[in-house]
Amino acid sequence: MKNTKLVNLLTFLVVFISLAFFSLPLMAGPLGGTQLALREINADDADAATNEPAPQKPKPQAAEIKPATTGEYPKSLEQEIQELREEIQRIRNENEARKILEVPEEEKSKSVEDILSAAGRQYTLLKKGTIGLSYTFNYSYFSGDVISEATTVERRANHNLTNTINADYALRDNLTISAGIPFVYKYNKVGTDASQEATDLGDVSLSCQYQPLKAGGKWPTTILSLGVSFPTGTSPYKIDPDNSMATGSGLYSFSGGVSLSKVLDPLVAFGNISYSYSLPEEGLSQRWGKKDILTKIEPGSVIGVAIGFGYALSYTASLNISAQYSYGFSNKYTINDSAEYSSGSSASSTFNIGTGWRITPTRAVYTGLGIGLTSNDSDLSFYIRLPFEF
Repeated sequence: MKNTKLVNLLTFLVVFISLAFFSLPLMAGPLGGTQLALREINADDADAATNEPAPQKPKPQAAEIKPATTGEYPKSLEQEIQELREEIQRIRNENEARKILEVPEEEKSKSVEDILSAAGRQYTLLKKGTIGLSYTFNYSYFSGDVISEATTVERRANHNLTNTINADYALRDNLTISAGIPFVYKYNKVGTDASQEATDLGDVSLSCQYQPLKAGGKWPTTILSLGVSFPTGTSPYKIDPDNSMATGSGLYSFSGGVSLSKVLDPLVAFGNISYSYSLPEEGLSQRWGKKDILTKIEPGSVIGVAIGFGYALSYTASLNISAQYSYGFSNKYTINDSAEYSSGSSASSTFNIGTGWRITPTRAVYTGLGIGLTSNDSDLSFYIRLPFEF
């Protein structure tokens, strides 16, 4: 019994001593490390550590709030879709406005054609198979001083009104033939009493226009023209100048020319060079003065140049400005079948302003005003032209 108690006592002591032995290193480890660290810190470090603010703990981030499956999330999606629709509609409106402002190529071509048609019939051609009719009213006014006696100077006022009907037919897209029939009325007043007037047919003309090259590109549009005029009007060489007035030239005349036009956006430039020649007229018997008789005339040739530009004010209105100059070589007159006289050369020049008005897609009105710059030209001229196409 005693042996058993002794064994239990010894076992208890062994266990107690073992626990004490293993627990001592665990308790001494942190304490010794702390003492060692304290020994390495000096007084300055302690002061700095005392003044340094305590480190702030990072603030916890707010939790991301996720939209619920119903409520805000579908509403935001609907707003984005609506904004996208509005943006698409705005872009469409801008494109439509841009298309309206931009002139289509067909409209540009029509505008150029209107400008050139207002500038003159020689700058445009009809499409194949098209018949064109036009009516032109022209008024011109001449004034000047006339010496009727040695000491008497009277004022002369000459009014010319011409109504012309032109017919055109396009054999091809680049070839058009034309005919013109003028009806002329003239009124001439000298001083306060004497006056003259005449109404008759003018000189009928035939012409053709040909475009050798297709329009467009870097080269200007070129149209060649040829024409002939017949002396169907009253001849100035077969009347009594003191009592009658002429309505025609009295001569067969031939003419040729080249017309050029080029689009220089926003302007349309145009110009032409022409040459005319009239056949001599023989067998005349017009009395000059009291004894002399005019028996022959050899008219001089005429060279003309014109240049100008046009501008489209809108889709329905255009404006053109041009200047024209012509130089005529001297005429030769034969008196009494023997003596020859020369008139000397002459020059004439006019300044023109024209407008074009498109009333409907198929109807237009062209007007023009001319101002003479030399004594050989009319003081003032005005025309209005109404074209029709079928």
